[in-house]
Amino acid sequence: MFKKIIAAILLTLAFLGYAYSLDIPANAHLDYTGRSWECDRGFRQSGNGCVLVTIPANAALDYTGHSWTCNRGYQQQGRSCAAVQVPANASIDYTGHSWTCNRGYQQQGQSCGAIRLPQNAELDYTGHSWKCTRGFRSNGSGCEPFSIPENAQLDFTGNNFSCVQNFKRVGEKCVPMTQAEIQYQNYLIMLAAQCGGSKSVDVEGTCGSDSVNGEIDVCQGSKEASGELEFDNGLTTQFEGTWTSADEFEGTDTFGNSCDLEVD
Repeated sequence: MFKKIIAAILLTLAFLGYAYSLDIPANAHLDYTGRSWECDRGFRQSGNGCVLVTIPANAALDYTGHSWTCNRGYQQQGRSCAAVQVPANASIDYTGHSWTCNRGYQQQGQSCGAIRLPQNAELDYTGHSWKCTRGFRSNGSGCEPFSIPENAQLDFTGNNFSCVQNFKRVGEKCVPMTQAEIQYQNYLIMLAAQCGGSKSVDVEGTCGSDSVNGEIDVCQGSKEASGELEFDNGLTTQFEGTWTSADEFEGTDTFGNSCDLEVD
């Protein structure tokens, strides 16, 4: 026991001696490693010392404690904070340092203009654009009704149709799958059932008006499909949908876009 106490005392003295040898400047302390130092909260490192953080009006220390950030409703301009100029029909956004148009309005330069809903349309999930109501689909500037062909049904989006099992979409029709396609579909169903869930498939297609590609897992017991897709700009999104034929999938992404995918 006596030896352990002596060892602890020696270790403490060694630690104190090491800390002293670091020559910790004013307004600083040992960091979590015990082998270096960092400035106290409200101070920032300048060379081998710590200087007071100069906080401009309408700002506060940031999460690090060694710099500053503008308060909500203000944005940084050089070394100061200026009030965010919020236009009519807009409000401060989630960052607190910029603005976004209110629901029912869309950004037009530095202002917000009311969204003009065409007939048979409604605001989409973002509140800043529109989508066609159930039973109608977009023709660019408006919404038009569409016919559901034989061997098809209104899909889960309500804005298009999907073919029933053992039929595939060709243009605006649903035609029977070939026996080989049906056999392949059944083969995938069997694989999914055997593995208790899924089979990975490389796909490409569109979500909204943008091209996507990626890998999804298909579960044929329930015809569910899900996975991660990537847009051409590198942004990723999660896909959730159904397996509509041997090599086609329909669903939506994280942003509420309708997705049409095919096996790559």
